[in-house]
Amino acid sequence: MAYNCILFDLDGTLLNTNTLVLESFRYTFKKHLGREVSDEELYPYFGVPLVDIMKVFDPDQVEEMIHTYRTFNQEKHDELTTLFPGVRETLTELRKKGIKMAVVTSKIKKVALKGLRLFSLDRFFDALIAFEDTEAHKPNPAPINRAMEILNHPAKRKVLMVGDSPFDIQCAVNAGVGSAAVKWSVHGIETLRRYKPDLVLSEFRDLVKITTAKGD
Repeated sequence: MAYNCILFDLDGTLLNTNTLVLESFRYTFKKHLGREVSDEELYPYFGVPLVDIMKVFDPDQVEEMIHTYRTFNQEKHDELTTLFPGVRETLTELRKKGIKMAVVTSKIKKVALKGLRLFSLDRFFDALIAFEDTEAHKPNPAPINRAMEILNHPAKRKVLMVGDSPFDIQCAVNAGVGSAAVKWSVHGIETLRRYKPDLVLSEFRDLVKITTAKGD
């Protein structure tokens, strides 16, 4: 299958925010719960909407913990965020081929834009679907469906969702589009394979081989 529309998750897929996310959680839970949290305890929550995570750890302090998390996260954002290898070069090639592209993330829009603009990636994308753009979130198909509406791209068989979490793959399956799991996911590729992605990307540049110019 050759795809002409690609939807990307943001954190853990385009941007390496792993350290930022871990440090944000550690700071938040230490402040509000007085406890240390290990990386292994946090990894399963990567890709899950923030409000749902906070409900698990303390349903009585959700709003306070979200505020603390976001404040710390934004303060440390530029310092602790990097770009995964090959991202800018590959997006440049895909844009030259005329591939439609959008970001579909569970982050709030202003923070997602901050990450994209930090590396001048916003110019590559035709749409950004963030947390506040849909009432339901991954793995519900609503974010992908919204992206396809904005892109005016009804041919689902030509659409590929690229992500690093089980929620990304499930969202793609529920929306009826192709799914690609990235090998650099903190979840581990064997965990992602259990959700039966259509493709596994060993490196970001693999996307160039499986896309086709619009109209081909």
